[in-house]
Amino acid sequence: MSPVLVTGASGFVGTHLVRSLVRQGFDVVSVSRQSGFQEDKRHFRLNLHDVAAVSKLFRQFHFPSVVHLAAAAVSAEAENFEEMAAVNTLATSALGRTALAHSVERFVHVGSAFEYRPQAHPMDESTPLGAPNLYGASKAAGWMLLDTLHRLEGLPLVTFRPFSIYGPCENPAKLVPYVISQALRGEPIRLTLGNQVRDYVFVEDVVDALRLGLTGPAVPGQVYNIGAGPQEAKSIRQMVEEILTAMSVPLRLCWFDRAARSRRDPPYLVSDPTKAHVELGWRPRVRFEDGLAATLEFYKATVVKEMSA
Repeated sequence: MSPVLVTGASGFVGTHLVRSLVRQGFDVVSVSRQSGFQEDKRHFRLNLHDVAAVSKLFRQFHFPSVVHLAAAAVSAEAENFEEMAAVNTLATSALGRTALAHSVERFVHVGSAFEYRPQAHPMDESTPLGAPNLYGASKAAGWMLLDTLHRLEGLPLVTFRPFSIYGPCENPAKLVPYVISQALRGEPIRLTLGNQVRDYVFVEDVVDALRLGLTGPAVPGQVYNIGAGPQEAKSIRQMVEEILTAMSVPLRLCWFDRAARSRRDPPYLVSDPTKAHVELGWRPRVRFEDGLAATLEFYKATVVKEMSA
């Protein structure tokens, strides 16, 4: 089987995707710029800004397929305008040009729900772009350049826009691991009012969608929303209360309205994933309570290990 290039392989979704693809027999070549990530003949530390190094990798492996997950400032705490523009926009478009020059057969790009203009109803793929924050804007700008490469030069681009992903291995600063870790330590959980409504999708369901982007009926030029849909939407406050109930932790540990929002985010961010249902045959398989149980098990082991160190 010809090798698949996965960028951002040490990230939250990348870790799960690489593991899943390898388990299914794919020959994966993965890259990451983070130190400490294993590097061998199939795993490389590589900065996507280094176009010459990226081109060398394409010449070495002749990739027919690429999954582009690498992104800067996915977590608000890491937001830096220059870095977002460099990675999410410029490096993304450079990778697309390199892939096009080496005649890839499929370029799967992972965008963000934050690219859309805020709406008070579920968003389908026709929702106008108009990001509520700089992260979303940088992702939208990168996608627009890739889309132009598709329309004008034939880049075989397939785009996925996941909504609120959760699961094991997520950045500890993100909401779900933060709540779980604070609860395990018995420490106050400082949050906003929690009125924002979100659409939570388990990371393994996102991985299933990306595999369909590689091997399924996904059509180049198309965008697919990946989320659980409006029937599963819930407020952040409701989601936090469900986590604490599952952990048998008293709700008084939550201090709502004791934290400032770290970046602008819309009050309502919910997908309409009908297109992925109809065209790809994709639907979330993991119920929230089951995904939460798997997530809790992971973070319990992680936090207990940290506390005993």
